[in-house]
Amino acid sequence: MFEKIPFYGQVLIFLGMALGIVAVAYWIYPNLAQDREEIAQLEEEYTEKERKILEGQAIEQRLPEFEREIASLERRLGDVQQILPKDEETGDLLRWIKNLGDQSNLDLKSFAPGALKPVEFYKEFPIEMQVVARYHDLGIFLDRVSKYSRIINVDNLRVNSAREGDKTIRASFTATTFVYDDAAGQQEQEEEVQ
Repeated sequence: MFEKIPFYGQVLIFLGMALGIVAVAYWIYPNLAQDREEIAQLEEEYTEKERKILEGQAIEQRLPEFEREIASLERRLGDVQQILPKDEETGDLLRWIKNLGDQSNLDLKSFAPGALKPVEFYKEFPIEMQVVARYHDLGIFLDRVSKYSRIINVDNLRVNSAREGDKTIRASFTATTFVYDDAAGQQEQEEEVQ
């Protein structure tokens, strides 16, 4: 039957059928263009999430390395805190220095703790001292200070002769110790992490 229709008629029938199929497709799938855009968007989101998963897996593989680094930093912080007292411990340090002066047979004429001066992750804590002693006793005191577990610098040492009983010298100096600054230390750690 199709063969009896002239050629231009066959073409018109095929075009009509094609238009009918397209019309039926649009009727069945009215949002086909929107669906394609949505599929493209979902594929993009999927690709991004897959990339983030791969990043997370790479970080997870480095987790033991990060944990070792954190442990190392905590040990270093512990070491620093071992040699740098905290603010609360300064009273003990002052008592220790005063007792050490007494044990070394020094007559304390002046013992004046200064104000804390912030420097990086610590604060300087100067203590102005004037003593009258024998030369050897001053040496014993300075030797004991040098062997203390905390860092204590003695500077501006001035020695003059004096005659007060068996004491032969008058000395003045600044004993500077260093106090750990929790706030500055934490800020520095945060900056290192970033």
